[in-house]
Amino acid sequence: MPDIAIRGLVKRFGTVVAVKDLDLEITTGEFVTLLGPSGCGKTTTLRCLAGLEEPDTGEIFFGDRCVFSSTRGVIVPPGKRGIGLVFQSYALWPHMTVFQNVAFGLSKKGLSRAEIRARVQEMLALLGLNGYEGRYPSELSGGQQQRVALARMVVTQPEILLFDEPLSNLDAKLRMTLRAELKRLHGEIGATTVYVTHDQLEALTLSTRIAVMKDGVVQQMGTPQEVYHFPGNLFVAEFMGNPTTNLFPAVVASAGPPARVALKWNPDVPLLLPDSKPLPEGAEVVVNVRPEDMGFSVEPRAGYLPATVYATLPTGAECITYGRLTPGGEEVVLKGPSEEYACLSPNQPFWLGLKRGNVFDAREGTLVTSFGFSPRKGGA
Repeated sequence: MPDIAIRGLVKRFGTVVAVKDLDLEITTGEFVTLLGPSGCGKTTTLRCLAGLEEPDTGEIFFGDRCVFSSTRGVIVPPGKRGIGLVFQSYALWPHMTVFQNVAFGLSKKGLSRAEIRARVQEMLALLGLNGYEGRYPSELSGGQQQRVALARMVVTQPEILLFDEPLSNLDAKLRMTLRAELKRLHGEIGATTVYVTHDQLEALTLSTRIAVMKDGVVQQMGTPQEVYHFPGNLFVAEFMGNPTTNLFPAVVASAGPPARVALKWNPDVPLLLPDSKPLPEGAEVVVNVRPEDMGFSVEPRAGYLPATVYATLPTGAECITYGRLTPGGEEVVLKGPSEEYACLSPNQPFWLGLKRGNVFDAREGTLVTSFGFSPRKGGA
């Protein structure tokens, strides 16, 4: 399977620049997700890879084969790029059976009937569709239709798989099931895969690497652990995670090491950063702590910050707790096991500990340092 190289890609729609000077390297066999809010340029990037949109400038390579170059005048049409593409809509032929839909691409390749039947049956078995060969799309559930669309794409053995939010039309439980199918399928065939979604959970569970995009620019590219635990800037920190992360304005009280950071709403309880590099004294920073990385106590505790419970939201195995910091009243959110958080109730005072997180430059929004993580780049 080939790797993918995107160099200096620009795509405009009138005065709107959808993709801005994009450089991206995807290695052979990777599962890379383009993640971001609506309008960030992720689908446009995918359509440029597929040949459905012609970029204004830049180059795209599949392995050593150039499929687009604005300087060389190369534009390889979609049908000759060796790709498989699955959209949100299943786009199945309604008058064809499951077998006929999956076999359609193979029949255009001039394979024998016996070979087509063997390839189709193998693919249907891989995706749990045995016994559905004679059914029409109208006789299938949404999840079954999406499996047929996947089978139709993969059976032709494309070198590169492209997905544009293929699970967004399905309910939450079915999406989880098909995520497992997609991950297993990628493991089976090992194709270089590019996947577009705005669903963070999809990106975190499926990807070998994630490219977080905003306004046509990749803000950060890394493994799911890196993007989640070590966001490269404040946009990535805020975008990743549900519920949203906690962001606390602060000032560097002393450079260290260990550096001391004074939280603006409560400078009397400084945050110590023993593993931090020296920070410029007096610098304005933002401390980012995810809800699951907040500790709490129902009794006053050294180094912990006072707050009051605002609301508790049990979700089954976990409980999300919203609080108000004192003084100041800023909102803070915690997440943890329901049995541990069951002791908290509205209007109850409690104390917060910042166990691990990140510190960002308040002006530039860039990552300055992280604290509380061990090993340094390993996540939990």
